[in-house]
Amino acid sequence: MKLKPRLAGVASFIPSGSVVADIGTDHAYLPVHLVTEKACPRVIAVEKSVKNAKKAKETVTLFNLGYKVDVRTGDGLLALKEQDGVEVVVLAGMGGLSICRILTAAGEDLRRYRRIVLQPMGNLPLVRRWLFAHGFSFSCEKLVLEKGHFYEIIAAEKGNEIISEPIYLELGPDLLRGKDPLVIPWLEEKIKHYEEILQGLGMARCGKEDIRWKYYYHRHQTVKGVLENISRRK
Repeated sequence: MKLKPRLAGVASFIPSGSVVADIGTDHAYLPVHLVTEKACPRVIAVEKSVKNAKKAKETVTLFNLGYKVDVRTGDGLLALKEQDGVEVVVLAGMGGLSICRILTAAGEDLRRYRRIVLQPMGNLPLVRRWLFAHGFSFSCEKLVLEKGHFYEIIAAEKGNEIISEPIYLELGPDLLRGKDPLVIPWLEEKIKHYEEILQGLGMARCGKEDIRWKYYYHRHQTVKGVLENISRRK
């Protein structure tokens, strides 16, 4: 199955031949791709609602892959058992708060997974802070562009990440190395977004004295400095 860029980016971080759990699988397109294209012997596809799990089962049945893709109804990682032998967990297409909730609920069971692949739909800094605080390193990160929107994908593994500046938790230590081909347009879009916010706040009654203006001005200047540093290295 050919995946759209966002899910293809997630799949690229999953080692071939791994036993995988896809939490919040939706239509189970990723599990089908993993068993047919990446030689994954088994994928557990988890959905919280019976209705969504039914959609996933329909896709699995369509491709006649019920013997390799196990669709389960359950709450996040709590639907998994140690005997499942899962090596890689995927948490993609959900909000950062939901991801942190699922990771927190799993507790010490997280330690049995070799890699966690995350693609939050928002609150990226929150997810990175959670991972950093709980002893995970960002082994690799990448950007994908789909329908004009940038998505960040993180592969986290057990290990201590060295974070020297807060900006690394906002933008990602691997992305800030500047090797991703999309990093410059991604940063340019962030700068433009901050400029729009600053323009709107500047026209308000408090103008530049507003604490929100000062906050976003600091972020604007920080990201602008990062972009200049990366551009010089190119």
